[in-house]
Amino acid sequence: MKLAILGSGSRGNSIFVETDSEKILIDVGFSGKKVEEQLLKIGEKINEIKAILITHEHGDHILGAGIISRKYKIPIYITKESYEVGILKLGKINKEYIHFIEKDFWIGDTGIYPFDVMHDAERTIGFRIEESTGSKACIATDIGYVDNVVREAFKEVDVMVIESNYDYTKLMECSYPWELKSRVKSRTGHLSNIDAARFIVENYHSQLKKVYLVHMSKDSNNPKIALDTVREELEKNKVEIPIEIAYQDICTDLLEF
Repeated sequence: MKLAILGSGSRGNSIFVETDSEKILIDVGFSGKKVEEQLLKIGEKINEIKAILITHEHGDHILGAGIISRKYKIPIYITKESYEVGILKLGKINKEYIHFIEKDFWIGDTGIYPFDVMHDAERTIGFRIEESTGSKACIATDIGYVDNVVREAFKEVDVMVIESNYDYTKLMECSYPWELKSRVKSRTGHLSNIDAARFIVENYHSQLKKVYLVHMSKDSNNPKIALDTVREELEKNKVEIPIEIAYQDICTDLLEF
């Protein structure tokens, strides 16, 4: 399996995954042009994408999905709940290119295992992706709380992509109105650095190869604080694993595992 994060943050999110049979995008929160540019940076072409998976209907995850689907005739996989409230953002798409997510499904030989997460959209899901050779990745970019459903989805994966949105002190000190601060730190908001760190420690196993920290706030967090928080928690628990920050406008290198 191969994975690269094309960009992650409040202004757009998209992840590229290549398995032994398919190339897919998870979320398209950027313009079609930017997604094409980011894919080219890792040596990939947008016309080779076979599917777009959507986690939820917020604009930073869905904005460019309809454009790309129409232009390249790429099917979109989305929950009915997210589709119904996000249809204006998607625009008109032929029914043959819309697939409602109801349960586990396959794209070629790639197993896609959606799971519900707590977030303040109409419905938000994460994805566990398994290829036929056994490689596994799990992705949850917007998540307010790690419950048992999430724990089960992340078990024994090779790569974790998990939100590390805010630092509590910076959140309390930033210029957000109190209502937004309350929303961010609620169980249906976003995951803090320390909660992400504790989940990584809890989920660690000997075959875990890498962890990406995603959806980092530019106002209530910064990369140094996030990395320091996570690494301190890992060191305290004697856990060693490569950690990489996913930035808003920078594409990560293509990881093969």
